[in-house]
Amino acid sequence: MRRRALFAVSIVAALVACRREFAPLNAVQKMAYAVKPAVVRITAIATAEFRYDASALDAVEILAGVHAPGREALNAAAGALSVATGAGGSGSGFIVHPDGYVLTNGHVIASVGDSAKLDAELRRNGAIAALVRHFPIEALRVLYRDNRLDRCIEVMARRGTVENVKIEKAVELSNGERLPFEVRKYSPPLEDLGSDLALLRVSRRNLPVLRLGSSEAVGVGESIWSVGYPAVASSSDEVIGGWLSADSDLEATFNPGTITAIRKNVANAPVFQSNVAIYRGNSGGPAVDLRGEVIGVATWGHSDAEQIKFLVPIDVARRILAEEGVALNVDGEFGRAYRPALDSAAAGEWEAARRNLAQASRLFPNSPDLIRFGSDAQRALRSAPIWRFDAVLAGAAGTAGLVAGAAVLA
Repeated sequence: MRRRALFAVSIVAALVACRREFAPLNAVQKMAYAVKPAVVRITAIATAEFRYDASALDAVEILAGVHAPGREALNAAAGALSVATGAGGSGSGFIVHPDGYVLTNGHVIASVGDSAKLDAELRRNGAIAALVRHFPIEALRVLYRDNRLDRCIEVMARRGTVENVKIEKAVELSNGERLPFEVRKYSPPLEDLGSDLALLRVSRRNLPVLRLGSSEAVGVGESIWSVGYPAVASSSDEVIGGWLSADSDLEATFNPGTITAIRKNVANAPVFQSNVAIYRGNSGGPAVDLRGEVIGVATWGHSDAEQIKFLVPIDVARRILAEEGVALNVDGEFGRAYRPALDSAAAGEWEAARRNLAQASRLFPNSPDLIRFGSDAQRALRSAPIWRFDAVLAGAAGTAGLVAGAAVLA
C-alpha cells in the first residue's frame, strides 16, 4: 500500500514538473497581432436635401418623352419639392504615427474633402432619388437600356439645389473609440491622375502604429496580407449581417494573397497588382508583408475580376508623409510596451509577454486583439511547466519524485 502511494506521488510530481507547454506565437500570428490594432474604419458621409420644382420635371419629360404621373397636382402646388440625398461612405485606413496621423485612400474621403465633388455627388444622388419618386421604374429602366438615363439625371441635378448639408467625418479605432478627423493632405483618385492617398489627423496620442516598409524591394510572387473593414463582413450587411454581433465589427478582416504583377498607371506611377481579397470598405487599408511592414495601400479592383486588385506602393505615401513632416516608424508609449510583449510571446516567454501586454492594454483599452492576446497569455501560463515560475518549488517536486521512486525500489 505504501509503495503504491509513493508511486502515485512520484507520478504526480513528474506531471507537475513536466506539463505540456503552450506553443509560442508563430510568425504569422505575431504579425497579425502587431498589425490589426493600428487598422481603423473611416466614415466620411454627407446628408442633405435636394430641392427642385415642377419645371425640372418638365425638362426631364421633354428629354425622356415620359410623363410623370401626378403632374397636375404638382403644378397646382407650384412649390418647391425635396428629397433626401447623401454622399460618401466608409473605408479603411491605418495609423502611421502615435500622435494620431492616419493614412487612407483619397477616394474614401473625396466626397467630404472636396467641396466641388461633394456638391456634384449630392446633386446627382438627389436627382436620382427625385426621378425614382416621380417616374415609373419600368420607364427608368428603358431609359437606362437606351443610354438616356444619365442625361436625364444631369438635367435634373442642374435644375435642383442642395440645402442643409450635414457632414460626418470620423475615424473609428479598432478598440471602438470614435474620433473626428481633419484632412491634412489629399490626392485625388487614380482616375483623376492623383495618387489616391489622404493623410488624416485625430486628437489622440499613444496610438498603435504600423511600420512602413519599402515598396522598391517588392517583387512578383511575394506574400502579402490585406487588413481592413469590408462592408460585407459587418453586422449591417444585408446578407450576413443578421447573425453577426455589432461588437464583432471592431474585428478587422485579415486576408492573404500575393503580388501578381507590377504595373504603371496612366500617370506613369507604379501600382501593384495582387490577387488579395479586397472588397468595398477595404479601400485605404494596408497590405503588409510577413514582417508586418506596410508595402502598399488597397485602392481598387474590377467587379468582374475577383483576382485582380490594385495597391498604391507605400513609397508613394512616404513622400506625402515627408511633405507633412510626419516621422516614420516611431513608437509611442503603447508601442514601447506592445512590441516587447509580442517578442516575448514569440520566444515563448509568456510571463514577460503578460506584463508588457497589461501596460499596453491600459493605454489602448477594449481592443479585441489585445484581449485575445491576453487570453493566449493566460492559457500559456496555465499550461507552462512549474519550473518556468518557481525553481525552488519545481526542484522540490523533482526531489519528491526521486525520493518516492527510491522508496518504491527500496
